[in-house]
Amino acid sequence: MALVQDDGPAARQRQVLETSNWRGNLPPLFGPTKVPLAAPAVMLGIIALIMAFTTPSFFSVGNMRAISLDASLIMLLGIGMTAVITARGIDLSIGAILTLSSVAFAAALKDFGLPLWLAVLVGFATGGLCGLINGLLITKLRMPDFIVTLSTELVFRGLALVYAGGGVFFGFPEFVTWLGRGRLLGIPMPLIIALTFIVAAHCIFAYHKIGARLHAVGGNPIAARRLGISVLNYRVGVYVFMGLIAALGGIILTGRLDAVVASGAVTILLNTVAAVIVGGTNLFGGRGSIIGTLLGAWLLATITNAVVMLGFEAFWQHVAAGAVILITIGLYSRSNSRSEE
Repeated sequence: MALVQDDGPAARQRQVLETSNWRGNLPPLFGPTKVPLAAPAVMLGIIALIMAFTTPSFFSVGNMRAISLDASLIMLLGIGMTAVITARGIDLSIGAILTLSSVAFAAALKDFGLPLWLAVLVGFATGGLCGLINGLLITKLRMPDFIVTLSTELVFRGLALVYAGGGVFFGFPEFVTWLGRGRLLGIPMPLIIALTFIVAAHCIFAYHKIGARLHAVGGNPIAARRLGISVLNYRVGVYVFMGLIAALGGIILTGRLDAVVASGAVTILLNTVAAVIVGGTNLFGGRGSIIGTLLGAWLLATITNAVVMLGFEAFWQHVAAGAVILITIGLYSRSNSRSEE
């Protein structure tokens, strides 16, 4: 007797209920199946142990501040990228959006003489508009996100270069430099800003209905649509959010450098995606970890700093970072294969 596949309302309802159980897709903070978060934490511990025996000055207050400054920008951008990837997308244009938003902010302040608050709004509006363009091209025209964001990376960066003409904006107000270099109670401001966003984003991802719907959109868009979730709006929304986060990162980086260079932020994309994936977010959508992104960003910044302090040439930073990423992903994949057996 042939088996009849149950495609009726009951089967569809079961599929919807399984997808709506989004908490089961989240990488746990602690427990025996915590490899998505344990892997970067273990790698951080190994690096710290090595540096403790070889270069004790690695743990000095000044060096910890340097690592935190490098990690904070990746952490901040990683929040937006975690949202995009969780919703089953990818954004390759974040470096260009960051640069174009910074140029727009600097131009509004320097060339047009706008007040600081209005120039900041111009920077955010630029980032949000870039994200909106990405989201609409992907959802309305049904173009692959990889192709769209790869193309807009060239367009946005080209616009920044055309306006700046290869020049550099420098000499910004004290408040801007304080955001990028200042400290509050001895803690660097970029780290405070990044951690504030990390806490807020983690609460939304783990406990708010927005997080539930975002995971449902990435896990199974068809079932999410049957639940009444506007998949299109959520997918456009994560790209707009990514654009706004990139604009914030651009303003913070402007304050840190006290300059805007239209040809900068070239490698920020790879570092951001690496931090998100190492932190346990599923590259194919449906599961995101904000805490994992924090650990991944800190791991990459620590590797870069450790290589320099050990006296290796700067080129070895890429080798070390790539090796650690492969090891971490390998531990994650091994854990998944064991859980499936």
